[in-house]
Amino acid sequence: MFPFLLWLKDYGGTAFRSDLVAGLTVAVVLIPQAMAYAMLAGLPPVYGLYAGAVTPFIAALWGSLRQLATGPIAIMSLLVLTTLTPIAQPGSPEFIELALLLSLLVGCLYFLVGIFRMGQVMAFISHSAVRGFTAAAALIIIATQLPHFLGISVSRHEFIFPMLLEIIRGLPGFHWPTTLIGLFSFILIYGLKRYRPQLPAGLLALVSTSLVIYFFNLNESGIVIIGQIPSGLPRFHLPGLDIEIASSLFGPAVVIALVSFAETYSVGKAISSKTKQKVNVDQEFIGQGLANLVGSFFQCYPVSGSFSRTAINYAAGAKTGISSVVSSFLVALALLFLTPLFTFIPKAALAALVISAFPGHRPRLLPKYLPLLSVRGMSHR
Repeated sequence: MFPFLLWLKDYGGTAFRSDLVAGLTVAVVLIPQAMAYAMLAGLPPVYGLYAGAVTPFIAALWGSLRQLATGPIAIMSLLVLTTLTPIAQPGSPEFIELALLLSLLVGCLYFLVGIFRMGQVMAFISHSAVRGFTAAAALIIIATQLPHFLGISVSRHEFIFPMLLEIIRGLPGFHWPTTLIGLFSFILIYGLKRYRPQLPAGLLALVSTSLVIYFFNLNESGIVIIGQIPSGLPRFHLPGLDIEIASSLFGPAVVIALVSFAETYSVGKAISSKTKQKVNVDQEFIGQGLANLVGSFFQCYPVSGSFSRTAINYAAGAKTGISSVVSSFLVALALLFLTPLFTFIPKAALAALVISAFPGHRPRLLPKYLPLLSVRGMSHR
């Protein structure tokens, strides 16, 4: 029931210093990614920060892997968008309520699988199928972000081909200042990840473009910014539970749970091979389940384990789940005191951050720890 007590009893100052540095390092990556992935999911950016403030420490304390970094990820955000778009308009209050309900359903599924020790189901998920799904998801992620990147308006589509066709038709009307901001952000992020991986590329891209927007009033020339983000911690909120809607979301929730946990499981196996920890799949299901379940009551949409942030957490010297507790605390501080600074972040820069982070286009973030970012050849058994 309280797995964190097993490692807290031997916890000391040296481990805390390592976790503090690692938590700070992950937080500067998590904050911009959380806002970008929330936008990908069709939600206001603040909901990504809510998820980043609540879910990482729950998953870390009740999971089995001490360096696993949980929170908003690209594929999970895409699945939320594609699941809910046919039902409600992205960004609308109804869409937000459905996203919270989806988090509740995913959390319940995770939790029940862990409690009843059915984690062996992961042994039957084909690794090649997960890689194929990830590759296809990457293409869809790019398509959803291109309108923000180019400054064009397109209608929401359930399928990718009508969306791509509309993007192609809208290319002659692209907004060149927005595109320049997007290209600058993408080149900066990609270049820093490749040649200076120790620097927070996403954060630097958002800060630099925000300063340019602010000092030159470029938002008045048509560059879309995210605008005012409400400050304060997420409030307790019961997701609206409609039996008919919940039953219609049950099937997608199963798919989301399996696909997202396949990512968590893969990065968990990779990290455990380095740290010699034993992966308790059922306990990890419980940790991820509680993170989504509790998070749904605090305005969080579905989350999962992150490849890139887990690699950064490990490389920064994280010893225990306290590093994720530190990350959550820092995101909460950002919600309390830093939200006015996020007002002038251009959506084109967030789109560049999402595109640069998708799995098929990830540069060598940490060459020494590249095995953490790739699960090629790993067995799920």
